Amino acid sequence: MAGMDGEVTAALIGGASGLGGALLGGAAAVWGAKHQGRLAVQAALETARSAYLGPLDTARRSAQRDVFATFLTVSQEWARAAEAATDAARQWDAHVADAIQRCRAEGHDYMGVNAELRQHWDRRIERCGAPQRVTEAAQHVLLEAATTDVARAAQNVEQHAIRLMSLLRDAGATQIASDSQSPDDPSNLVPPYPGRSPNQLRALKEAIEAFTWAAAAHLNSRDTDNRPDASNSA
Repeated sequence: MAGMDGEVTAALIGGASGLGGALLGGAAAVWGAKHQGRLAVQAALETARSAYLGPLDTARRSAQRDVFATFLTVSQEWARAAEAATDAARQWDAHVADAIQRCRAEGHDYMGVNAELRQHWDRRIERCGAPQRVTEAAQHVLLEAATTDVARAAQNVEQHAIRLMSLLRDAGATQIASDSQSPDDPSNLVPPYPGRSPNQLRALKEAIEAFTWAAAAHLNSRDTDNRPDASNSA
């Protein structure tokens, strides 16, 4: 009888172990199936997301490329147009500076220049026109690539162009050193520096080159920060 009880007990223990193993195995299979299912769903969503965002990303980059190219073209064209005006401003500044130096050497008052000569230089300087198209193109860059290095580079180009235009229009202007002395006294006048406009034109061209490099780097990068819902893709 004792032997039979032992056999029954062993059978019960073996059955329980088998049942427990079956339950564990079943649970593992269910978990594995759910995990695989989640992975499959995530993969499907990522595929759908890529299929949706791919064309949008391509279209956005194409639009950016067109805007960047337009800005580069407009900036280069204005810089070329400003070359002749810059040379005229340099000559005009040099002419006024030389006239002031002669007046100082000869002890004469500086009476300025005649209106006809002033108009001659003004016409040469104004031929390049204001950099309005550069400003408009820079705004388009800002619209397409705000907060990026490209937008900052475009704004830098715009600022250099505006600064150059200001110097061109200021060509030939003198500054009074002291209000207590006569404004016609050549010793009381600060003559214009002939190199100021050429230096600013050089800075403008360097800014345009920097924009070119920034735009190229932007277009050749993944730029995932600007993709829609990039922060929620994880």
